[in-house]
Amino acid sequence: MGKVRLGTKIIIVFALINILCITYSSSISESNGESGIHIPESCTIFTTTIGEKVYFGNNEDYKYDGTYIWLIPSQERYTSSGYKQINGAVFFGFDNNDDPNVDGDPQGGMNDKGLCFDANGLPPTLINYSSGLTFPYTHPFYEILWEYSTVNETIEWFTTHYFDIYMRCQIHFADASGDAVVVSVDADGNFAFTRISDSSYLVSTNFNLANTENGLYPCQRYDTACSMLEDITTEDNLTIEACSDVLDAVHGEGEYRTRYSNIFDLVNREIYIYHDRNYERVAKLSLEEELAKILPEGDGIETSNFVYYKSISVADLKYQSTKSLSVYSIVLIAGLAGITMISKRLIVNSKLKIKKV
Repeated sequence: MGKVRLGTKIIIVFALINILCITYSSSISESNGESGIHIPESCTIFTTTIGEKVYFGNNEDYKYDGTYIWLIPSQERYTSSGYKQINGAVFFGFDNNDDPNVDGDPQGGMNDKGLCFDANGLPPTLINYSSGLTFPYTHPFYEILWEYSTVNETIEWFTTHYFDIYMRCQIHFADASGDAVVVSVDADGNFAFTRISDSSYLVSTNFNLANTENGLYPCQRYDTACSMLEDITTEDNLTIEACSDVLDAVHGEGEYRTRYSNIFDLVNREIYIYHDRNYERVAKLSLEEELAKILPEGDGIETSNFVYYKSISVADLKYQSTKSLSVYSIVLIAGLAGITMISKRLIVNSKLKIKKV
């Protein structure tokens, strides 16, 4: 009888701990926005740097599915200054949506020198240009990442090249040194460059940092991201997990919900990808290793305009559990340890009772 009671008690304790873990996971899912408050507008981008760390975070909020990455290794390519070796890079975007204005268009990316970008959508603004500018030989975002490695070079590109008749976005760039800039157009139609300056972070959402009347101002997502990044004051506290917490806090729901989120480690050229607002699972890629796998001929390789590359669906990447499931595991392990201690005590007590009998 004593053994039966002991086993029953262990089962009850184990069941209670599992209920606790399930309840905890459900509360995490709700805080991730699966049944939380809808946040309108779209896209939040930030650069944050302390000490030797430089991270770039982005939520891509849009109406389409079909999110992809394009890996383009370093190779010789025709440019405005003749054939030259371009930088290897990864680009993010959408495909297979039957929309030629969106499919295959680079939404963000990082090159093998640690220069990266993404963009916030804005109402269109007419750009004033001076004469004698150079026209890009391909999409401007491709050209910049293929040829440059720093924010200063990027700023120089915008002062010497033609971009478009209208500016329909502001573009957030950062490099491995921790320098960052948001390129937009001011109230007079001239390019404006908002630098990270002395701050440890730079945030951009869907209002123009150089002209707040252009876009959706004030912005709750901007305020939330700034507040959370402001609280990260040491290099030890600046982690990938802390950056994903920021992206989680400002992710979008509804028609223009967050389709994917990415964090670039610009110093180590590593990529962290979260699919469809699930911040409990992450795909981690090394840009150097992924680019080294690609050959001019082989499975998954396509040729387009003298560029060979590999296209991968974000949904098909290999995802692993992150902090939330790790905490679940910790709770479970702690529960099992508690069960072990309770079991030992019950066994000792049972032996004492047997001796007394």
